[in-house]
Amino acid sequence: MKLQITPAFADSICDLRTRKIKATFFSQINILIDWDRISKIIDKERPLQGT
Repeated sequence: MKLQITPAFADSICDLRTRKIKATFFSQINILIDWDRISKIIDKERPLQGT
């Protein structure tokens, strides 16, 4: 039988902090990267599905 560990309050706080750091990082990356340009390049090179 496997022991199940319930997260403590401190674990929840650390998890929230980690998620906030990741969200901040990804928002900064989204500002820096021109996703429309990258998508156009990928769409041009990738064959359409189902054709």
